[in-house]
Amino acid sequence: MIKVVIFLIVIVKLNVFAAQEGIPCSAENRDTCDPCGINGKWKNDLGSEMNITCKLDSPDRNTTGEIKGKYNSAVGNAEDFYPLSGRFTMAGPDLQNCVLGFSVAYNNAVRGNSNSTASFTGVYFKVDDTIYTHWILASNTEYKDMWRNSNIGKNVFTRMASL
Repeated sequence: MIKVVIFLIVIVKLNVFAAQEGIPCSAENRDTCDPCGINGKWKNDLGSEMNITCKLDSPDRNTTGEIKGKYNSAVGNAEDFYPLSGRFTMAGPDLQNCVLGFSVAYNNAVRGNSNSTASFTGVYFKVDDTIYTHWILASNTEYKDMWRNSNIGKNVFTRMASL
């Protein structure tokens, strides 16, 4: 009886339900499940696009993990996709939401080094399947002009339909 109870506790602890597929995350599928509900393609209010995946740190830390993907800015001199990386933690009373942050260094094979980075922080709300973010874009400037090296704004990302 004690073994059954311990087994059930371990199973409950290992499982975090993926927001979109309803597939529980476990030790066996933690690299392919969607623990935070944000895996996929997204577009923001300015037309920028990103493709992201989230992955649990480990089965025993089933509410935190990493975000990886690529980002294509529709504004400025950005061209093609740039790598992005970040972190997430599940939030809310039923762990349905996801607090997240990710950064993009604008340096790729198409444009080279754009001498700028952007960091986004925000929340994914499952109720409307939307990511709400604020961002800071930092660009290289001359030392005497450092007061103007940062821009701050916000973006709302909505999921792009799968083909």
